[in-house]
Amino acid sequence: MSPHADLMNDADNHYYEPDDCFTRHIEAAYVKRTYRVDRLEPGVPARMLLGDERCHFFSVGVGDSVGAPGMMKEFLRGTSDDGGSPSLNPIFGLGVPEFVEKSARLAKMDEQGVERCLMLPTAGVGIEPQLCEPANRDVLYPTVRAFNRWLEEDWGYGDEGRIYGAPLISLVDLPEGLAELDRLLERGARFVCLMAGPIDGRSPGDPHFDPFWARCQEAGLSVVFHIGSTSIEAAYNQPWGLRTSPPSHRHSLMEYALSFTERPIVDQVTALIADNVFGRFSELRVLSVEYGSSWVAPTLHKLDHIARLYSKDMWRFGAPPEKPSDLFRKHVSVSPFYEDDVPGLARTIGVERVLAGSDYPHPEGLAEPREFEAELAGLSERDVRRVMRENFEMLVV
Repeated sequence: MSPHADLMNDADNHYYEPDDCFTRHIEAAYVKRTYRVDRLEPGVPARMLLGDERCHFFSVGVGDSVGAPGMMKEFLRGTSDDGGSPSLNPIFGLGVPEFVEKSARLAKMDEQGVERCLMLPTAGVGIEPQLCEPANRDVLYPTVRAFNRWLEEDWGYGDEGRIYGAPLISLVDLPEGLAELDRLLERGARFVCLMAGPIDGRSPGDPHFDPFWARCQEAGLSVVFHIGSTSIEAAYNQPWGLRTSPPSHRHSLMEYALSFTERPIVDQVTALIADNVFGRFSELRVLSVEYGSSWVAPTLHKLDHIARLYSKDMWRFGAPPEKPSDLFRKHVSVSPFYEDDVPGLARTIGVERVLAGSDYPHPEGLAEPREFEAELAGLSERDVRRVMRENFEMLVV
């Protein structure tokens, strides 16, 4: 047993980005056209802009007026009707050292009993669709590269063996995306964040993108899909007369159901399985983080059912080598919401594919990441250790 077996590894941690995370390292030609934070006056949440246009997903600075870590816990458990707003009793997140500084976060992790964590964007998961609009597209890769350089500088990719920053990648322009991926691999990245959903009219499972999946497999790089703004919003919402870019935490019920949370990851996983990515890349690793897990069992049941109905010549890019649910269990790890049926997820996909994640320091997460263990009642001591520690460890050690 590891000497640190009593510590957890957390597969869902976040920072709040500073005002200059997109501008600090961007080329001068794009500094006024990328995302920036416009501070009006003290005490007033800053506006987040793309050039002179309001950011669609995060219209205010992401750390300016946020709920404290874990403040929605009882509401999400269904034990209280209070605390349903993520910005209730807000704090200034950028003023909390462990939310914005690596050294302070490491000290906080020591206090929390967290040995390692996957460190994910907050603002960074809400930017790509707007950058892909025709007027902004030339700013997409300069912005992604600048953000990743900021991430390298402030948080790193796990050089100390504890905080593993997950940089952004976009495949809208495949050569540009591969060039950035190669740069990230040279700097030791172990994870990348890829937006879920179709890519400029193509399935992510189209063989056009095989050079990306091949590099990820060869490097042992895990591809992370995390909730945020996606291309699916416009595709699903527009035909219903809904907003094509609903702002974070202000979706209508129909917008939320059609194109947020579950739909992007269900479509993404379906594409990877149906278009035989896992058949072509037998060692590829994919993570679903902060999409919950209530979608997993019905999705696998549906895909298995459909696969039985079709002959092998009806697959677009070749028939997968195994049934969809078995491919999922081999290639996809899930970090569920703590309020989900986590033991049920373990029974569905295998305990080795379940990752504990606290979503710290977001208000819908856990203030104390080790509280996730309370959701594992009924699992053996060995399986609890897998979920709380060993499954993530296998991705980085």
